[in-house]
Amino acid sequence: MAHAIGVGPPQRVAGLRARGVHRQCRGRAARDHALGVAGPARELDPTIDVRPDERFVDDGDVITSAGVSAGIDMALHLVARLASPERARQVRRDIQYDPRPPV
Repeated sequence: MAHAIGVGPPQRVAGLRARGVHRQCRGRAARDHALGVAGPARELDPTIDVRPDERFVDDGDVITSAGVSAGIDMALHLVARLASPERARQVRRDIQYDPRPPV
């Protein structure tokens, strides 16, 4: 998933291939969906610094994440960045999101 900041509202897309998002990641750090870890993203553009061990990567005006729950983590990070950490905690409570896996 990738989201561009400052270009309009964030867009959820499935993987760096969708809508040519990989072009926005050229020469930058990024995280692709778990199904596309490193290989496909690097095949699209070898200058993308794929970070397979990170749930999301904030590279300034482009934020990428690794799937559904990582997308929630990324969204909360964005709320903290644009509003405040307290607002992000409030949103997390409101959506009853507990990032600790039950198993």
